[in-house]
Amino acid sequence: MSGFRFPLQRVLSWRETQLSIEETDLERLRFELTTVEKALKDLESREGKELEIIQFARSLQGGELAGIASARKWVMQERKRLQSRIVDCIRGIELKTAALMEARRNVRLMERLKERRQASWTQEENRILEDLAGESAVASWRRGQETVTG
Repeated sequence: MSGFRFPLQRVLSWRETQLSIEETDLERLRFELTTVEKALKDLESREGKELEIIQFARSLQGGELAGIASARKWVMQERKRLQSRIVDCIRGIELKTAALMEARRNVRLMERLKERRQASWTQEENRILEDLAGESAVASWRRGQETVTG
């Protein structure tokens, strides 16, 4: 008798690999979202400090005003860019979460199939052993009968 061998083990392994890839991708997207949110927070903090400096400045020259206007324009563009990246990250996380759930479902389906096949194999092996034991008992009984009558 040989041990149990699941014929779809390579498929199960491949699906487990896919699940691992989906988990890694999701973690990467979550990290990216955290990074972009921190960058947006830092940008807003920087903007607040610059506004404070402007408010307490006694007098500003024309060149300084132009620089301030240019800096504010850049801050607004950067804010829009970061907010857009946040939306993209959230969308990506939603899609990747759905893909991860599907990959988990696929792995679980294969695991259940393996468990059912192994249970069936075990049941068949036990039936074979019982048949052999029964045949052995009958043979032993016959040998005993032959020596008694013989």
